[in-house]
Amino acid sequence: MSLISLSHAMQDTLPFLPKNNPFPPLLPPHHHDFPLLSRPKNLHFPTFSSRTITPTSLPPKPHPKIPQIPSTSPPPPMPPPNSHSDFQEKMLYLESIGLDFFSLIQHHPPIIFASLHDLKSTVDFLASMSFTTLELRRILSMCPHILTVKSTSLLPIFTFLLREAHVNGSDLKKVINRRPRLLACNVETQLRPTLYFLQSIGISEKT
Repeated sequence: MSLISLSHAMQDTLPFLPKNNPFPPLLPPHHHDFPLLSRPKNLHFPTFSSRTITPTSLPPKPHPKIPQIPSTSPPPPMPPPNSHSDFQEKMLYLESIGLDFFSLIQHHPPIIFASLHDLKSTVDFLASMSFTTLELRRILSMCPHILTVKSTSLLPIFTFLLREAHVNGSDLKKVINRRPRLLACNVETQLRPTLYFLQSIGISEKT
């Protein structure tokens, strides 16, 4: 806008403004509505005593009690089942009939705990049933469990085979040589229930 146009616009606006001072002062020169603030009086604050304040000592914090676990003593070690001399005697005895002692205990570790007397009784009982040394070596190598069966438990097995399973006396050795594990079975819980099952499905009791 040019200066001439600006001056004309101002002139056109001036007639509408009041003749008095259009912008009165915000506050009169002397305004007495607000009283003068009086001078603040001296304020007195309480003074602390110069005595030394002794800090109150707190009771010591109790240490938490750790519950004590009752000590359980380990069970005493089991004594060796046999003496060293008995171990050697068993090894020498089994080797005398052609059996490898360490191979036997590897397949059936309870032989270590068997007494020499029980081992001899079992072998002697089988020998009394006309088993040769070669047959005994083969039977006991195939089933080392027989060595831990007492001779008093072997007799019921032979009786069962002869009377209930109706095995001929001449075939008894053949049956044992073919199935040595029969001598490590229990008559009441294994052999007799098996026989009854086989009979129920029509299989002959003869082997």
